[in-house]
Amino acid sequence: MERTMTDEGARRLRGRAPLPVDPQKPIAVKRDVHELVVDVEAARFAAAFRDVVTDPESTFGLIRVKRPAERMGRDFAVGERFQGCFSLELAAGRRLPWLARLLAKRGPQKLVTWIEDQMLSNYAEVVSIEARPGDVHVLVYRYLEGTPIAGSSEFVIEPAGPGRCRVRQIFEYQEVNALALGTFQSIGLKWHDGVVKMEIEKAAARAGGRVIEDTIPESYR
Repeated sequence: MERTMTDEGARRLRGRAPLPVDPQKPIAVKRDVHELVVDVEAARFAAAFRDVVTDPESTFGLIRVKRPAERMGRDFAVGERFQGCFSLELAAGRRLPWLARLLAKRGPQKLVTWIEDQMLSNYAEVVSIEARPGDVHVLVYRYLEGTPIAGSSEFVIEPAGPGRCRVRQIFEYQEVNALALGTFQSIGLKWHDGVVKMEIEKAAARAGGRVIEDTIPESYR
């Protein structure tokens, strides 16, 4: 399973334009907000979250993060671009292990990578990484051309009492066309929220804790 971008993929990523929301367009701008409480202090959880999202082996359900080869395993930086990719190999592995083994071979892998890049990926750019007073940690990234939605995602980690923190995920988005509107509202938003939940759960476990409250339905995982 390819976890790094090809040179051509990295080149295209550098050329992708940002996709800001536009209230003047026919499709409405939406905000999807969720909160998760973790029984770990904010600074410790923030470090674990960073480790989880930069781990080259991390997957979140059927989604994996792809980065240029020189950035794999390193902390994210402001201005860095990355790809969230739905993995056909992982999907096949759940029901058809023989197909997953076939897709992993060198020949089919080139076609699989092309399909994933062209039709099954989101692209984004980190615009803010902050450690604010009061043990508050913030990550913001915006979506890029080639993604079916415009907008941004923001993660805010803040204290929520002794030995606890609250993770607020604020997702502002607008589908880019009518096809994206139909598919994202029926499938994509649930996948997005499910990935968020898995990211937070994995980070909580890495920090030695767990999610004790959240607003994302379990069925979205």
